[in-house]
Amino acid sequence: MGYTLRILSEANKPHPTAFYPVGFPAVLAAIRWLGGGLLADRWLQVLASLGNVPLSYLFARRGYGRAAGRAAAWATALWPGGILLSATWLAEPVFALGLGLSLLPLAYARRKQRPLALTIAALGLGALAYLRSSSLPIAALLGAALGYDWFRRLPWPRRALAAAALAAGLTALACVPLAPWAWRNQRVLGAPVLVSTNGGVNLLLGARGDGSFATIAPDEACKNTPMREVARDACYQRRALVLIASDPLTWLARGLLKFAHTYGHESAPAQCFSEGLQLPEERATAWRLWALGVCRLGWLVLLAAIVVGASVVARGAPGTMRAVLFAPVVAIAVLHSVYLGGDRYHAAVAPMLLALAGVGIAKWRRKQS
Repeated sequence: MGYTLRILSEANKPHPTAFYPVGFPAVLAAIRWLGGGLLADRWLQVLASLGNVPLSYLFARRGYGRAAGRAAAWATALWPGGILLSATWLAEPVFALGLGLSLLPLAYARRKQRPLALTIAALGLGALAYLRSSSLPIAALLGAALGYDWFRRLPWPRRALAAAALAAGLTALACVPLAPWAWRNQRVLGAPVLVSTNGGVNLLLGARGDGSFATIAPDEACKNTPMREVARDACYQRRALVLIASDPLTWLARGLLKFAHTYGHESAPAQCFSEGLQLPEERATAWRLWALGVCRLGWLVLLAAIVVGASVVARGAPGTMRAVLFAPVVAIAVLHSVYLGGDRYHAAVAPMLLALAGVGIAKWRRKQS
């Protein structure tokens, strides 16, 4: 029946939808088509998580040498949240692997190889948008950062214009792989939606409470009249913008909270893990608390190393390497400060974060020696 509203509930009618990105269900569907089952799903997640180990090594090595690469690889392999995410059906492990593979050629490309590496990065980020739309702002910010560095000899106005042009070009190229999905959405939904139709909902969720995931209150629901899915999302977006405009200072403060929620702690992997435990309640509670404690403590240690590594890379790494490591991290920070925040979203840029952690650990060890 294709991608229908039954993804939300089996009781729904099989009407076409694009509420959630189609990429991860499509990957799982391909595994089913090839004859795999639940075990194949698990191996997909495990292999994706394992693939991030050499990626973080290669990014850190390029930025700060082999010692940083080894530290980054160990940090990735022992990262508690990453281990637990590999036992879930969340898209972050696969997205992180794809992000690393898309940007790795750019990190190692010589000047003559940059056009090819940029093309690979743009098309890779476009394909990843099928999993999470956050790859599109990553493409835009990456292009802007690279353009600003590569054209640094130009006067400032022309340098900024070149950065904007490269950002626009990279984003446009990233949209090319989405053309079949946009055509499908135009045909069945009446609008060429690039990724999903939940942007308005997420903007509204991020404009109230603490800005984290919640359900839409009955008085906020856009269901008074029959609406198509795209029109309903536009309705939610209008309501969110009205709410933001009514108190912009509070919305900005909420953005800081969402940023802290996205990068400041790590609970979702442990929560997803504990939801799958088939144990008596007492034993499940113990496992849940242990997983949550190890996740949060492990992330605090890594976060300290990431901050140190980021300061080192910002001061001494080549401009292209800074763009490759920082653009995804900053794009995720901005995106989830505007929309809704969540502590699992930083896992999408794990190869970059853990590469920075490796640089930080190597810097600390060098000082100790």
